[in-house]
Amino acid sequence: MHSRIPDELLRMTILVVDDLADNRNAITTLLMTNGFDNLLEAASGDDVLSLLDSGQAIDLVLLDIRMPGMDGRDVLDHMKSHAELKSIPVIMVTAVDDFESVIECIERGADDHLVKPVNEVLLRARVRAGLERKYFSNKEHQLLAQVRAQKRKSEVILYDVIPVSVARRLRKGERRIADLIDDVTVVFADIVGFTRLSSQIPASELVEVLNQVFHNLDRLAEQHGLEKIKTIGDAYLAVGGIPPHTDEHERRCMQFALDALKKIESVKYVDPVKLQLRIGMHTGPVVAGIIGDTRYIYDVWGETVNIASRMESRGMAGRVQVTPATRKRLEGIFDFESRGLIEVKGVGQMPVYLCPSEQRGCRHVAQGLVNQIT
Repeated sequence: MHSRIPDELLRMTILVVDDLADNRNAITTLLMTNGFDNLLEAASGDDVLSLLDSGQAIDLVLLDIRMPGMDGRDVLDHMKSHAELKSIPVIMVTAVDDFESVIECIERGADDHLVKPVNEVLLRARVRAGLERKYFSNKEHQLLAQVRAQKRKSEVILYDVIPVSVARRLRKGERRIADLIDDVTVVFADIVGFTRLSSQIPASELVEVLNQVFHNLDRLAEQHGLEKIKTIGDAYLAVGGIPPHTDEHERRCMQFALDALKKIESVKYVDPVKLQLRIGMHTGPVVAGIIGDTRYIYDVWGETVNIASRMESRGMAGRVQVTPATRKRLEGIFDFESRGLIEVKGVGQMPVYLCPSEQRGCRHVAQGLVNQIT
């Protein structure tokens, strides 16, 4: 007694190819008797190619060798030479005395053979074996496609949180990445009065406010070619000068900062108090790299980062505060006001400068630079 053929195999498509209608009818009748009803017929090699070219899904071919015009060997060669067709199992059907042709077809890639008149038991067994191969081949391709899709998705996520140049190094196998970058501009932005705000509105509304602010800053950072490093509470850290966008980073950072001061005015918020940012900037060297083994975090360290943070924390609402190093790079492009000396932890007294949110006559220069980047 034969074991029951699984339904997933019975639903697969079988193509019966023979130039004689009686031979095709004999084989299809046996197949239907065994539960296979998704059957196609072809009377010539040309008919087979037409079916294949039409995109018709075929899971197994029962292929007569001796046919006028394009015979079974030619059809077999065509199928095995095309990547999208070579995985379709082919069972050659031949006369009892044509053993040499069977050997030739097996060498060309045929999976099995049957002898006319076809024996029902052998037909059932060999068709089932061929369909099982195709079924598991289909499953393998589906799994590989899912793996590739997941890989693409993970790459997109990786490129969203880590600079492209660093992500490529990670993909090549580097696990300890630390680079000294001689010249960058670090920008810190902070929401003024956030602590008071967080105690006065529901958590869901607070998160929505933060989401709006950071979403706008993310878009501006991308627009101006800056690398977002992270958010810390209500603070936002970005850097200009991380490869590949290394040129004119101090100008791009200032334009980002000025646009951010204006953009925050569009954040929807029920409290009548207007949201404001306080922004600080400094230019200098940093160490940048990856920390962690399971959750990769790209970060920057060094005195430049610390000083930029002090520029923000000791700054003024609605203004951009910069160090002499940054001001020198931007002199003649943006207007600055001296604020005098402030105490910078670890450095001592330092002269600082404020850049008004409204600039006169210099904005077009920076905007031209942005256009080059984007």
